[in-house]
Amino acid sequence: MAETPATGGAPLRGAPSVVLIDDHELVLDGLRRALERAGWTVSGAFTDPEQALRHLANNEVDVVVVDLRLGRHSGLTVLEAVRALGLSASVAVLTSYADSSAASEALRAGARGFLLKDTGSAELVDRLRAVAAGDLVVDGRVAQTLGAAEEEVLTAQEIAILGAVARGLTNRQIGAELYLSHYTVKEYLARIMRKLDTRRRAETVVRAVEMGLLRDHGRPPARERP
Repeated sequence: MAETPATGGAPLRGAPSVVLIDDHELVLDGLRRALERAGWTVSGAFTDPEQALRHLANNEVDVVVVDLRLGRHSGLTVLEAVRALGLSASVAVLTSYADSSAASEALRAGARGFLLKDTGSAELVDRLRAVAAGDLVVDGRVAQTLGAAEEEVLTAQEIAILGAVARGLTNRQIGAELYLSHYTVKEYLARIMRKLDTRRRAETVVRAVEMGLLRDHGRPPARERP
């Protein structure tokens, strides 16, 4: 499965800002240098997640990059704390482990990225920029193992519609792109949610990503006539 960005965020104005959390100083230094070279503002870099959360409570940033394993702490607890604080920052998990169960748990907890540390620095910065813009980005090596469901769970038209939802389009915009009325789009979405046992659009996109159903949804779907 290829990289799976769910494009839905608006373009960022100015340089993205980021907080880095990892229990290895060398990793923090490398990330800081790569991001600053790309024009990012590194608001803080922390080995202690509790210090990081205190910083985040008083400093607004676009992205939080956190390791999955932080000594006696877990990156998932940082995710939960970010949600509890009501912060607007997107959280990207950056780990050495291509663990699909951990990825699934992180996505359910609200992560907007699940990335691997062996990714090249330029590519990693690009993926984090997508996360900062509101996209959902999962490393392809993890995404291909996230679900055992067959793609036939959804029809080609349903996948095209859900892909457009993932790109942030409204029902009317989706209808215009696929030559459908917005009422028909609404009916399709209701059917998709019943199939995937979800209730909200964002939840439906996350579930579809976990199941491996949106392999190409980072690209606009081909126009189809019903």
